Amino acid sequence: MFKNGMKWTMAVALVALLGVAGFAMTADEILDRMEEEGDKLAEGSMIGLMRFENTYRDGTTAGNVFGMLSKPDFTLIYFVEPADVTGTIFLTHEIDDGNDSRMWLYLPLLGIPKELVSDEERGGSFAGSSMSYDDLGGGNKRDEFVATLTGEEDIVVQGETRTAYVIESVSKPDFDHDHPRSLLWVDAETFIMLKSEGYNDLGNLDSTVEVTALIEFEGMLTFAEMLTRNVTDESSTVITVEERRRPEGELSDDLFQAENLPSFDPEAWGF
Repeated sequence: MFKNGMKWTMAVALVALLGVAGFAMTADEILDRMEEEGDKLAEGSMIGLMRFENTYRDGTTAGNVFGMLSKPDFTLIYFVEPADVTGTIFLTHEIDDGNDSRMWLYLPLLGIPKELVSDEERGGSFAGSSMSYDDLGGGNKRDEFVATLTGEEDIVVQGETRTAYVIESVSKPDFDHDHPRSLLWVDAETFIMLKSEGYNDLGNLDSTVEVTALIEFEGMLTFAEMLTRNVTDESSTVITVEERRRPEGELSDDLFQAENLPSFDPEAWGF
């Protein structure tokens, strides 16, 4: 949830120039650009470290630290802290060109990975956070929604005002989604997501995501911290990316095979 230089900079500059000349982008074109920029960051292999800080309805809090390995189509999230979940692994494989995914959860006490298949399993809370396994590892369901550009708004991130496209997505009649309507704020300069809202089938606000800190990595702007909220159960999670780095060589596909999870060595990756 986890994905460069001159070519990207020139593309952004060109879009800005055309915008001044009155060029209007559609919602789908904006979403295409957002995916393209995300794909650039996700190119090649990546090693990361991230922290979740959860706050619950009763005011109690809990935290987790995760190590992450990723490459196109594969993500492995290793639970580092707290001690009672150390060694747990969440693995995802994107399939069908990113439109769907397979997921596994490896628990050290069981010693075997379990594939998450049902909606109930995939919709369960990830490490007690306000996000589900499907939120982190689910596929791209864009073709199941109709997207419309509704306008532009200013979003303030770290005291800086940024202009964002506002896109409304509504589920097509033949599909069933927890959030049949959503709003997405996409930065008009860099095409990264700045904010989102998900609405349930009663039309009520159910969840939100807000980028609260940005950082530059390999010449690209990306999030350093975000706040996710489950409005219904009044829980929230602050996600902080503490480290992003490239390995010396490309990560092997063998690392991301479910049958190899019991032998995963976290020390080899600095976890």
